[in-house]
Amino acid sequence: MKTTLNQNIVLKLTLDKKPCAIKDSKLEYTDNPSGVPYILFDDHRDAVTGFGVKVAKTKKTYIIQRRVPGGKVIKAKVGNVSDFNNIDMARDKARSLVQVAKDTGQNPNTIERKKLASEITLSEAFSQYREHLLGRPKPAKQNTLTVFDRSVCKFSAWKNRRVKDLSGHEISQMFDSIAATARTTAEQTFRWSNVAVNYAIQLEVHDAASQQRNPSLTYNPFSILKLNQKYRTRSQLEASYKAKGVRKPLSIHETMGPWLNAINNRRKNNRTGCDYLFLSTLWGSRKNEGADLKWRHLISDDETAISSYVDLYARTVYFRDTKNGEDHELPLTDAAYELLLQRKSLIKKDKNSKWIFPAESKFSKTGHYSDSSSLISYVCEDAKIKKIGMHDLRRTMGRIAEELTSYAMVKRVLNHSNLSDPTSRYTETEWKRLKEVMQRIELHILATSPIVFNMLLVPKYTMMQTDQS
Repeated sequence: MKTTLNQNIVLKLTLDKKPCAIKDSKLEYTDNPSGVPYILFDDHRDAVTGFGVKVAKTKKTYIIQRRVPGGKVIKAKVGNVSDFNNIDMARDKARSLVQVAKDTGQNPNTIERKKLASEITLSEAFSQYREHLLGRPKPAKQNTLTVFDRSVCKFSAWKNRRVKDLSGHEISQMFDSIAATARTTAEQTFRWSNVAVNYAIQLEVHDAASQQRNPSLTYNPFSILKLNQKYRTRSQLEASYKAKGVRKPLSIHETMGPWLNAINNRRKNNRTGCDYLFLSTLWGSRKNEGADLKWRHLISDDETAISSYVDLYARTVYFRDTKNGEDHELPLTDAAYELLLQRKSLIKKDKNSKWIFPAESKFSKTGHYSDSSSLISYVCEDAKIKKIGMHDLRRTMGRIAEELTSYAMVKRVLNHSNLSDPTSRYTETEWKRLKEVMQRIELHILATSPIVFNMLLVPKYTMMQTDQS
């Protein structure tokens, strides 16, 4: 349908009512219960043929629909109604788009998208990829976004540079400059830039294929780093970690016992932090997976759907939305269960009572224990261990599990398995097997410290002899 459009008419158009006739120079409307989008064409003398406004569910858009030389009908978007201060501006842009269509025989939107892809700046590529990280079915976690944003900041001087203008030489120079003092930072930073640009290229390749044209962005200048072998191999990384004394799991024969004893000796002065380290050692949980655990009996059913918790009645610990995007459930073995029973007896009736490891400070933003770095340093000093990180406890669990059970069970214990339904429990037989394996691992760990073993496992188990006895 056609009419002489003006700003007032355009703004009043809705999907509920559809123009159906013109009577006494006024539009008449009819109900549009199906909600099917419609187009109202403009017959104003200043409007090009085929210019109109499309009314859809969420927005109104100025469009052109025009046959070009060769008989091809082109449908192109001029812009959202909200993008223009008045309809005359939209008519002017429509006129220029029609001219492009006449001159090229192509959809001007396609030409514009092709131009945009080839002109994309590094900053735009980063923004585009960050939106992808947030928009995935399983959005990236905040830690990932934080690391990504830090990497983006390294390219502040290049943010307005077009990707196609970046040379391999200057990229290599910048990498070497950062790597001279911070090799890991350099590798992490440029891996992010590489994946962001690759994402932009793949989007353009996809768009070009659907529009039956050649892609305008095909080369990733950051690939020069892989070509020139700037990134360290796994063996080189391991050698670097060994030289720095990092990523060193505890040794069951040498350092595990002193580690447990040192935690126990500090337990009187820092009960919450030490219990957190005990359980992290027994579970092999990641840093942020154990700190925010709640008591199942102190939270609602609705809260369990979004929380990590311990269910003493069912003797399970449930880690919600872990790093790999899956939920993770483990049985509570005997020592872990006893430790949690002891913690339950310490529950205070206040706003932090739902947390298994409540924050000591009333000014805490989270309400739960969150930073064990200082305590770990003190424990390492007491145990005469050079250095250890929270993730080394997870590596320790992996190493012990490899010695005691199958590869498949190691993956299950560490939540490395890819299950078709990650929230469903194993069968009763498999769950029993998992509990047996976890119990064996726990006993293997605690056997290195008779004092801790006796504190948590006697009288259910035979008391171990200590040096003091």
